[in-house]
Amino acid sequence: MRAPQQSQADRHVLGHRLSRRSLLGGSAALTLAAAAGLFTAWAAHSEEAFRGSVLLDDVFAGHSLSLKHWNPYICDNNSNGWPWNMQPSVAVPSSAIGRENGFKAEYDLPSAIRVDDGLTLRAYRGTRAAGYSWTGSVICSRPTSNNFGSGTVHTAGFTFKDARVEVRAKMPDLTGGQWASIWFLPAGDGNVEIDLFEGGFLSKTIHPNQLMAVNLQSSGNQQQFLDCQTDLSAGYHTYAMEYRQGRSVKVFFDGSNVYTYTRNVPVGPYFIILTNGIASPEAAGFHTQVSGSTPAVNLMQVSHVRVLSV
Repeated sequence: MRAPQQSQADRHVLGHRLSRRSLLGGSAALTLAAAAGLFTAWAAHSEEAFRGSVLLDDVFAGHSLSLKHWNPYICDNNSNGWPWNMQPSVAVPSSAIGRENGFKAEYDLPSAIRVDDGLTLRAYRGTRAAGYSWTGSVICSRPTSNNFGSGTVHTAGFTFKDARVEVRAKMPDLTGGQWASIWFLPAGDGNVEIDLFEGGFLSKTIHPNQLMAVNLQSSGNQQQFLDCQTDLSAGYHTYAMEYRQGRSVKVFFDGSNVYTYTRNVPVGPYFIILTNGIASPEAAGFHTQVSGSTPAVNLMQVSHVRVLSV
């Protein structure tokens, strides 16, 4: 299997990148990033010899999510560890990555998470949350301690720097609005988001089930559309990001270094977020859309999350 490649024809496609902070805000402002730029194909790079001590190795054993490492909702420093867009009348705790009636159609519930010697993040039709039409799921490794009234969630969480994060996952079918993501937010004072994988974006030349969108959201960098040349919903693949503070962010697919950012690389620790969501009609210009053929239940399956020092 060849490594992902960028498409020359996509130089004319304007890719839309949504900053989570823009989604969270009420202005619905978009951070647009050229998904094309000057795309050139490259030969597969063999993975560098890699050794490092294991900082985290979660294979999701047993039948429950480890609250030592994960929150079953999304939060960040700006929210002081509280769930984004929480609607207490629906379920507590719960969250939504996007604002009501925005670009994301799902409201995330902990009950949509399944652990059975492996992690399954579900997205399914219907929700009680106002302004949303689907239920999705998210796990987040930001440390937090909150009392939600119906129970207290104390999570030691997990943050990393100068490390390599590996996620082995099988993506849902990405042709019908599914928006699976593996991404990172700063745990310190920074505000630069890193996206290892986003699925379902539109391209002139890359089939949605083969497309891997990556981004380092700092000045001078752009979102990139990578052609994995294989159906990501057909089996498990390893997505990895190597973060060296102030030096580089390297993206790997199944062991091959497929893209590297070296401009304006942030410093400071990050936490991990895995999301299975759905695009709303507001995202129709840049993302696949729900249709009659979209399954009522969509699964993002994860066999492990591993972090090693570099």
